[in-house]
Amino acid sequence: MQLKVSRGAIRKGLKEDLGVKALRRGTCHMLTIPQKKMRVKKCRALLKRYAGESYRQILFTDEEIFTVEEKFNRQKDRIYAKRKSDIPIAVRKSKRAHHPGSVMVWVGVTWMGKAELFFVPQGVKVRAKNYLENVLEPIVKPLGATLFNDDHWSFQQDSAPAHGAKTVQEWLRNNVPDFISSEEWPSASPDLNLLDYDLWSKLETIVCSKPHTSVEVLKKSLLKSWANFPIESVRAAIDR
Repeated sequence: MQLKVSRGAIRKGLKEDLGVKALRRGTCHMLTIPQKKMRVKKCRALLKRYAGESYRQILFTDEEIFTVEEKFNRQKDRIYAKRKSDIPIAVRKSKRAHHPGSVMVWVGVTWMGKAELFFVPQGVKVRAKNYLENVLEPIVKPLGATLFNDDHWSFQQDSAPAHGAKTVQEWLRNNVPDFISSEEWPSASPDLNLLDYDLWSKLETIVCSKPHTSVEVLKKSLLKSWANFPIESVRAAIDR
């Protein structure tokens, strides 16, 4: 505006003369300098510890919250029409509630296969006691035989308070062949778990392509979609 140059001339100059185009900015997890240094140190130790293809023996685990609402991406959700009035009112907008029904899901994946989904009971917070009683003892412990055929394997979880509790760490020392302790896992690193950076979003895209009428309907959709989720996608994410 100060140079009295038109928008069209600027766009043409950017595109034709400079050969640049507008790109969307992304977001990333904010890390402090001490966190970065510690993360590098711990990551190098884990890379050395699971060199070669031994990382394929790791059981990666995580929890995620799914809601009954459809997945909505402001940048990607588009409807082609001549005018807005041509779009049916029912699909013109993605409806959002203040407190939509939701469910927390736990799951574990490894190169060898997938564990079954576990739904955290409504209103129950993931604490050390119920994590031990509802997940580790009945689900994780038998996986040594079902997924790994009683061969050597490793257990991974993030640094959530319930996961780092002394009782949980002690249980892992006594019941699994190997595990990445809370001190060894880099904190503030959601990108280091393939469930966080890859699989959860793919599952949500499949399950929440349309809204659900209730939490129970959402659960059924999650179970069906996870059962049909290709193991090839899991293995590709693990190898990456």
